[in-house]
Amino acid sequence: MNKSAQDAGIPVLTEIIEPPQVVPRVEETPVIYENPVEDALPADSTAPINGWLDEEWTRMEQKVSARTLTQLMEHINPVLEQQVRDGLAASIEGAVADIRRNLQQTLEQLVREAVAQEIEKLQLSKE
Repeated sequence: MNKSAQDAGIPVLTEIIEPPQVVPRVEETPVIYENPVEDALPADSTAPINGWLDEEWTRMEQKVSARTLTQLMEHINPVLEQQVRDGLAASIEGAVADIRRNLQQTLEQLVREAVAQEIEKLQLSKE
């Protein structure tokens, strides 16, 4: 069999594959909600809402999860950014202080050595 004929049924990344259509279950007696918010909450936490399919629950869970995550990230991002800024500022201040201290010690040593050499030259020239 030809390889291209074998691969004909395999989707590629550029193809859009539509998910199978879910046909909702039709109830014999329609549920009429006087107060949709209160009626949507089950009386018993384990009792399902009449007429809700598993797919509908899954979609609701995904929407609530996405919305909650978005709201949390809106609150967390500024706090996280400030903590990163504070941490970086402290690290940079510490690094600058170390560099300044090391530079001062190096310069002091160089000046001492240069002065000692000049004094030694002056003493040799007097002799």
